[in-house]
Amino acid sequence: MESKFGFRNKTSENHWQPCQIEKLKITKPLIICLSGNGTTTEKEANGFCKLAENLLGEKSSEVDLLGVAYGVKDKQLSKRGELSNKDVEMIVNSLLMPLCKDEITGDLLPIEDCCKNLSLITFFTFCHGNKEVKIILEKFNEKLEKEGLSKQDIRYLTQSLFEINYAKESEFVLCPQISIASAQDSIGNVFGYWYFGDDDYDEELENHYAMVYDKPGQFCQKIWPRPESKRYDCITIIANSILKDTPVENSFSMQSVEHNIGYFKNDENGVNHYLNEEGKVLRNAMSISLQKRVENSILNMNKKIYKQFNLQELYSNFENNLPQFNRIDNSIESTFYMQ
Repeated sequence: MESKFGFRNKTSENHWQPCQIEKLKITKPLIICLSGNGTTTEKEANGFCKLAENLLGEKSSEVDLLGVAYGVKDKQLSKRGELSNKDVEMIVNSLLMPLCKDEITGDLLPIEDCCKNLSLITFFTFCHGNKEVKIILEKFNEKLEKEGLSKQDIRYLTQSLFEINYAKESEFVLCPQISIASAQDSIGNVFGYWYFGDDDYDEELENHYAMVYDKPGQFCQKIWPRPESKRYDCITIIANSILKDTPVENSFSMQSVEHNIGYFKNDENGVNHYLNEEGKVLRNAMSISLQKRVENSILNMNKKIYKQFNLQELYSNFENNLPQFNRIDNSIESTFYMQ
């Protein structure tokens, strides 16, 4: 069963506007919202878009938020969904490849023009959604290779894409990203390699900023992601925990509770009732990342010369705007111990 796509639209019924992405023309920054594999209804997909809208604040009026309700192969066997091969092909062929081609001739555009156009795309993901980005970009890279691009050109081109994720499921990084996680989350446990002392990951990576929230106002460093992902810029931030209290009514363990990205949503007055100070730092980091990315996308829409989204500038922005965000020692000998 194929997935269903739609836009967050406050003028539509239930603030959701179904769409056929094969007919979609991108005219403004597009945030592709890919949630966990339990997101199989349009209501759930719209709810995840609403979280992105909440994090964007006033910037949400300048973007399109595209949500996905995953298709389920056999509802009797599993309630979990995923993008089908057809869905992935459609996303690549209808959203990504048109940004790289001349509308009239169908020829591949110059690399800088491709980058300018692709900088309109941002992936906002949770858990399984991060794995779907990996699959989408693998297919996209295949298409670009068939178009005759070298691996070096493909790498440069995909640097113009960007992903912001919470509780990522895949350890591989195929475009620049901000990764957010809680050390108390045993479900989104791809970061577990750090905590259990796997020294295979202690290889210094070029252009990578890895941060672990150890105590308020302090960070320790471990290196992420795997060495084969060396070519993309990343920032990783992990909190010891994100919640003030474990909800009493929740029957799951603390580890399961802290996997829930819904706690990052503020109420209509801009107040968050669930996050502790560390959780608020993570929320603000996601919010700043989305807002700054949108600014970069709009800049590239209006300028002739492509400007890459610079994660080092974003890191500096964190330092200036998050009072507990301190620069860390770049030594790979720094070690994080769970408390």
